[in-house]
Amino acid sequence: MRLSASPGPRRWWGLLALALLVPLAASGCGGGTGALSGTVYYDGKPLKGGNVTFLVTGKPSISTKINEDGTYKTEPIAVGPVKICVETESWNPRGKTMGSLVKPPPGQKSPAAPSGSGAEMVKRYVPIPLIYGDPEKTPLTYTVTSGRQPYDIKLEPVGGQGGKKTVVLSRRPVDEA
Repeated sequence: MRLSASPGPRRWWGLLALALLVPLAASGCGGGTGALSGTVYYDGKPLKGGNVTFLVTGKPSISTKINEDGTYKTEPIAVGPVKICVETESWNPRGKTMGSLVKPPPGQKSPAAPSGSGAEMVKRYVPIPLIYGDPEKTPLTYTVTSGRQPYDIKLEPVGGQGGKKTVVLSRRPVDEA
């Protein structure tokens, strides 16, 4: 009679290890990346220019431009929660006076400085509340998951910034309805 080692216990340990590892890998433990794309809207209309920055705690942020049709597309971003900053002041045709107020996060540069003519900048520039460009105050957040995912960014007027438009006529502000 020949004695052989029973494969039963070893097989069960192997199946148990596999059963534990597969859910961990599928849940994204250990990292991973996702890529976002979508349209940036302000007050229901696509923005025609500017930049979007995704801030990831402890990792480099990712910035991308807003195309003329309002769309954006990111490079891979680390999986997890992100803060989102949106700025359009780089397209302000009045120059750097307002644009200098909104700066990209430390260690980042603006991904798309406009190279168009003044007329193109006037056509594409839409002022938005500065809160959306401030990494400390932006209310925009998202949780990135693995893989490609669509995500539209919807900005709304904020308390006096964008709700009523202020027009300067003869150095006197006039509110429009």
